[in-house]
Amino acid sequence: MKEVGSLYIVGTPIGNLSDMSFRAVEVLKTSELILCESLMASKKLFSHFQITTKAKQLYNSTRMEDLDWLLKMLSQGDSISYISEAGTPGVSDPGGKLVRFVRENGFEIIPIPGASSLTSILSVSGSQVNPTIFLGFPPDKKGKRENFFSPYKDFEGLIVFLESVYRVEDTLLQTRELFPHSEIIIGRELTKIHEEIILWEPSKELPKFTLKGEFVVLINNHRRKIAKELLNLHDNGNNRE
Repeated sequence: MKEVGSLYIVGTPIGNLSDMSFRAVEVLKTSELILCESLMASKKLFSHFQITTKAKQLYNSTRMEDLDWLLKMLSQGDSISYISEAGTPGVSDPGGKLVRFVRENGFEIIPIPGASSLTSILSVSGSQVNPTIFLGFPPDKKGKRENFFSPYKDFEGLIVFLESVYRVEDTLLQTRELFPHSEIIIGRELTKIHEEIILWEPSKELPKFTLKGEFVVLINNHRRKIAKELLNLHDNGNNRE
């Protein structure tokens, strides 16, 4: 008797196709079906790695109760993969509700790690990453953004969020008001050709950067640690005089 299938949540490159893992390619090639956040965006990936598996788009508007056919496939032993438009699924795509739906119906979920703007920005932060809070995308409106960030003003750790090119400047200026003594790292187009990683001290003017692409922002809110480092730097400078 054929065993039941599994749902694979597969991380794909953010922009550099060389970041695709051998395991991810193998899983996509051997799955019975690939569900995509964007079928059009995934075609380049499929072509590059010669993946010929049948693919189907999963829309944000798709109702999970309409996916009985998917449960039937899994129960028959067919494995299904899900990929987002880019990077690791489940952040701002239908992956989260798909995982809940499949898990609630008793099937196994298997993560296949891949590129992630969150782990990428943490790896170049130069800071202790414990604790870290990931906030996803902030609200559009200024008042709602203030309510969104305010609970973390006294949080001693790293705060990471994503932002669109259309709001990133306004959001950064607002974070300067809320986190005036923190270090801020701005990541733009991570892993891509025009990647930028900028360290910004909120006491200074907003740095110049290209307003194109996707942004991930890290706020180093280890305020007591930063203050101690600055104090030590000041004391060492005095001792050399």
